[in-house]
Amino acid sequence: MNIVFVYGHMFNVQTWTRACAMLREDGIELVLFSQQQSAEKAMAFVENKSVDIFIGQFFHDLPCYAELLECSEKASMRVGLGWDMLPGFSTFSEEQVARFNQYLAKISVDNYVNGIKYLAACAGIDLAYNEPLPVQTHGLYHPEAPGLFSNAAGYHDWFVSRSGRGQGPVIGIPCYYGQIAEKNHDDIDAVIRAIESNGMIPLCVYSEGAQDAAVPLPERYPWLPYFKESAVSVSMGLSAIVNLMAGRLLSTPEDAFILQDLNVPVFQMVRLYHQSPDEWAKDSGGLGSGSLGMVYGLAQPEMAGVIEPTMTAGTIPKHDAAMDINIRRYVPVAERIDHLCKRLGRWIQLQTLPNSQKRVTIVLNNNPCKGAEATLGLAAGLDTFESLARFIRALKDAGYHVGDAPENGKAILDLFLERKAISEFRWTTVDEIVRKGGVLHRVDRVEYERMLECLPQAAKERILDDWGDFPGEGMVYRENGEPVLLVTGLIFGNLKLMIQPKRGCYGAKCNGEVCRILHDPELSPPHHWLAVYNYIQKTSDVVVHFGAHGALEFLPGKRAALSDGCFPEISLGDMPNVYLYVMDVSGDGIVAKRRGRAVMVDHLTPVHRPAVMDDDILALERLAEEYQSARDNKETKREAVVKDKMIPLMKSQNFVDATYGGEDFDEEAGLLARRIAQIRRTLAPSGMHVLGTHPDPDGIATMLSTILIKPTHEQPTLEKIAAVSGRTANNPFDDAKEVIRSVINDEPGAVSDSAEAELSKDFALWCRDIGGRINMSTREIPQLLRALNGEYIEPGLSGSLCLGKTQTLPTGRNFFTTDVQALPTRAAFEVGRELADNLIRKYIREENRFPESVGISLWSIDAFKSDGEMFCQILHLMGMRPVWDAAGRVSKIEAVPIEALSLLVDEKTISPRPRIDVVIQTSGILRDMVPHFADLVDEAAVLASRLDESHELNFIRKHTDERLAELKKELGEKVTESKMGRMASFRVFSSAPGTYGIGVGLALDASAWESEADLAETYVNWGGYAYGSDRAGDFSRISGQKARRLYAGNLKTIDVTYMRQYSPEYDLVDCGCYAGYLGGMSVAVKAVAGKSARVYWADTNAVGDLSVRDLKDDIEISVKAKLLNKNWIENQKKHGYKGAGGVSGRVNNLFKWSATTGKVEKCVFDKIVETYIRDRENLDWLRTENPYALEELTRRLLEAESRGLWEAFPDMLDDVRHAALLIEGDMEEIMGNVNEEFQGGKVDVLTAGDVDKWEPEWRLAFDK
Repeated sequence: MNIVFVYGHMFNVQTWTRACAMLREDGIELVLFSQQQSAEKAMAFVENKSVDIFIGQFFHDLPCYAELLECSEKASMRVGLGWDMLPGFSTFSEEQVARFNQYLAKISVDNYVNGIKYLAACAGIDLAYNEPLPVQTHGLYHPEAPGLFSNAAGYHDWFVSRSGRGQGPVIGIPCYYGQIAEKNHDDIDAVIRAIESNGMIPLCVYSEGAQDAAVPLPERYPWLPYFKESAVSVSMGLSAIVNLMAGRLLSTPEDAFILQDLNVPVFQMVRLYHQSPDEWAKDSGGLGSGSLGMVYGLAQPEMAGVIEPTMTAGTIPKHDAAMDINIRRYVPVAERIDHLCKRLGRWIQLQTLPNSQKRVTIVLNNNPCKGAEATLGLAAGLDTFESLARFIRALKDAGYHVGDAPENGKAILDLFLERKAISEFRWTTVDEIVRKGGVLHRVDRVEYERMLECLPQAAKERILDDWGDFPGEGMVYRENGEPVLLVTGLIFGNLKLMIQPKRGCYGAKCNGEVCRILHDPELSPPHHWLAVYNYIQKTSDVVVHFGAHGALEFLPGKRAALSDGCFPEISLGDMPNVYLYVMDVSGDGIVAKRRGRAVMVDHLTPVHRPAVMDDDILALERLAEEYQSARDNKETKREAVVKDKMIPLMKSQNFVDATYGGEDFDEEAGLLARRIAQIRRTLAPSGMHVLGTHPDPDGIATMLSTILIKPTHEQPTLEKIAAVSGRTANNPFDDAKEVIRSVINDEPGAVSDSAEAELSKDFALWCRDIGGRINMSTREIPQLLRALNGEYIEPGLSGSLCLGKTQTLPTGRNFFTTDVQALPTRAAFEVGRELADNLIRKYIREENRFPESVGISLWSIDAFKSDGEMFCQILHLMGMRPVWDAAGRVSKIEAVPIEALSLLVDEKTISPRPRIDVVIQTSGILRDMVPHFADLVDEAAVLASRLDESHELNFIRKHTDERLAELKKELGEKVTESKMGRMASFRVFSSAPGTYGIGVGLALDASAWESEADLAETYVNWGGYAYGSDRAGDFSRISGQKARRLYAGNLKTIDVTYMRQYSPEYDLVDCGCYAGYLGGMSVAVKAVAGKSARVYWADTNAVGDLSVRDLKDDIEISVKAKLLNKNWIENQKKHGYKGAGGVSGRVNNLFKWSATTGKVEKCVFDKIVETYIRDRENLDWLRTENPYALEELTRRLLEAESRGLWEAFPDMLDDVRHAALLIEGDMEEIMGNVNEEFQGGKVDVLTAGDVDKWEPEWRLAFDK
């Protein structure tokens, strides 16, 4: 009897091959075929053999689905398995199929054999078979044990009798029953043996993994009772869990309470199913192609609060000649498993070491590019030093030896600056650091080379190639004639406070020569960095990185599943890393978890609310309303009076030019109203968050009101809430806030019964629930202390509270992100369609034609915060759409028929409208953490390039054909036409694998440019690496192919550069990266194409405005809402040094926008001078709280003027120069007498032409 079994996904092939051998003895020939690997062989077999029974378990998304269905009809009988088989496929009765499935329910060779015999009997063969046998799918396993164990006590007795060791830390190891049954457990064996050889007791529990959420506890988690029992059987109990199961450890994140009860850290082991260990070692990505390894090895386990993802095993296919199939064998990576055991030991030590003996190092962030001295304690949304002081007090109360550490934030900051316990920079030299007492340790040649010799050879060679022999050039001090590297910081008992060292530059200056990472983004960290982190490793039991975010997690190396040669691993060694992180910076935080092995403890954001406008703008708003009223009522005289009052105010607030005389006033008044509305919608922070505190009742009510700006189906709108307040302030936000505050405070009669019924039944409950969870931010410091004790930190979703993601509360959790494989959503596609149409409409109105190509910077935040709306905008521009499968995931991209593409512009429908070409520069985080977005855009570009459509209706094909012609002319017969076609279709670009950023910001910070061409060259050299899907036609995956000339060719065709603000909390002036990416693309287009592209911007504000606007307008809106806003300035002043740094950083970002796009008006810079230089109170505040920030601010203004970016009035320029000289005198007085050279406030313009070591691979001249 011949039976064919075609399977789609099977993890128990070895059990089936054993069943095949046993069945052969009874005259049944069972032949297995993989749909993925051998569908055509299966069809040939059926064609050439008489098949009695065809068993089908295949899937639409795997090869030959339809062909296999047709082929199966040649068999006498059929049975279908799995959810993707068509109804009616089976010729057996429903009862027979159900019975057969009982045999297959658990992995068991005996049941498989009897199940096939049962089918044969049903088909009329006279054959005996047995009923399905019960299968024990959970228990305890050890490779040296004679059998399996059903309880922890029995296992413990055996372990003691064998090892003579009955005490010690127990390490729980959940693994799959299938691996044990399949006898494919070399990786499990390696983990068990390594744990045991390192003095710990392995407790390996096999099971089928998490059951459905409907299954009651403890049956839902078969491994749980064994771990609980171990606490009774073994004196030390459970100390950690090493999870060898992929996918979801917990059925739902809400089940994390079971891990909270165990209260031990859970380490995640990563197994690669399509790569051997050797292939992994060579792979820059670390997880192979595609996204499945990311999802099942990282993203889904993270929802259970796992930490430190560690490469465990690769897969080597072993060919079974008898069955002619490949069987996967898991091959352990011994070095990574051994490294895991060392880290386990360090975490367990935290559980047992008395707090008084724990050595804690807290590393504060620093951004030297924005001024090393001006940005100590950089942390998004956090008042760093006040938060640090609170944490130190908590450490002291918990029994840590913190000596005489200051308990006041400003005192800590002052010590750093007084001792210059920082890195050398413009106003800090190494001799000053030594003289003032900022040195913790001196690293000599012997100590450094001892460390260097322990590194993998390739890493060691790379460091020496990049930086030369010890000591290199940064933080070098000569002591008795010999060079030493200075490790700086403050020490108090067992507590060290340090500033993160510089990652890619050196010296007491900032220019194009010393900014080495600008020359080479793949640059290894310098000798000083490695010496500092080696010192931290040797002198600390745990390191706490304090605030979002630092540079460690962005060092060169694999994107995930790191090796011992990746620089984040080299920096950390086996040291536990705890990371305090803001709750809403999801992408960067996930990088820290996966590449920096960080145990996250998230903290609350500042309170955000719509900007509180200055009195002058409020007055102008009232006049605008009065003017409109006068026009509506045809009160000509009042209209003229109001107009005369408005014009001076409009000039003083820079809504019109200073020479404006009132022409086209109705149009200007309408534009004014829209801009004031935009300012009112712009969210601004009310200060910064202080760790472990919660907002006052008014602040909590403000946060809830901000959440409700974006309408939801569950809660009433702000307008509806305001309507029941009885207030007449004509400000729905503030009126609603008062109602919410009253509800939270449970004030009697706050909301009448009738009003409460009108709002919603659950409105008050919602307010109190979310308000209560915000209040739980008081647990942030206790959670940090728990992490220092080696305890479990429960998981929580990361995201924007301002966008309504209340699941992110409470804070103090180990955050994870949404399942990116479930993105984009259908709702996101609808938003993306409207955004795309609005962009095209705007361009048509301005240029009277369609844009042929749009350049877009796509970041991971689009996935993490807006569900892929901008990604969908890209697809709709291209005339493409996602195809969702039954599970709601995008399985592929399809073309919208050209005749179905249309656009309504000014009441006229254009149909068909052409497919717009799109050139993408992705962030490194999106490339690494949301790779399927990049893949799908690439697939869309290839698909569109192959459509049989005219160039007039398909700009994508037009540009691909043009590039292909250029490539043929350039390359001739050196490259196949197929490969050239692939290259011509490249549309997705990013930085080199293992690197992050675009370089333009660095060039601007270091003043390392003379012309726009210099910035363009930096942009293309950093971002000119192509990425592509292996599903895009008949091509292999493109993983960072150098393609700078092709990228430059793409830039030439761009008509519009565009970006969208992904989050309402951080706008285009808050974040300098926007200027680096969008500004960098804009200046590159201008340099390469010889003409400027339109520069457009959209935002993700809380009211869901989907308009697309000129970048210039949004810059001015942001400046009015924050930098020039008196209320915002007063909130910054509450935070002293950090607040002043925030002012300086935003002015720096304005400089970047001006340099790259020319979109910052003269009046904006004028207003900055009036607000921060001429206003004596503000000037004195900056000078007192953060003189380094004031120096940065004045230097950037003077540089803007010298480069022609700001045409300053002579008297205004004199004022800036005077302030610069004033602060320079302050700086020199602070420094005292120094012997070393330092740059101070000078601007040294050094470009690639001036620096020997800076050799760009692509120059603009190549394409001229």
